[in-house]
Amino acid sequence: MQLSNSRPRRVNLDLTPLIDVVLMLVIFFMLTTTFVLSPGVQVDLPQGSSLQQPRESDAIITITKDGAVYFQDAQVSLETLQAVLQRAKSQQPRLRVVIKADTVVQHGRVVEVMDMAKLVGIERLAIATAPKQAAQ
Repeated sequence: MQLSNSRPRRVNLDLTPLIDVVLMLVIFFMLTTTFVLSPGVQVDLPQGSSLQQPRESDAIITITKDGAVYFQDAQVSLETLQAVLQRAKSQQPRLRVVIKADTVVQHGRVVEVMDMAKLVGIERLAIATAPKQAAQ
């Protein structure tokens, strides 16, 4: 049996289709991620005319219509909220707290949360609102 001593064949791999697919995937993911408006706990915010977008450094407390309290998308009880706020304030002394309360939440519940923030020493509080709808 005689083996041929010819050179091994060179394989040419065309990368153009691979690059096209990767670019299409990048474009697809870039377009679909822009449609994510506000992840996390959904609440029906009261309407207001003065709007300001929360900053990334803000602590967000959400109160749902059933009275559940969330701190940065993690559910907490009112008893543990004060400790959580204290820890957040120690990490960031000029912390601003944004309260997102559903329209049907009782006013007393919102005041409780605001009072806890004040007890911890947080002076910068804000209430989140939705943009006012035009009268039809």
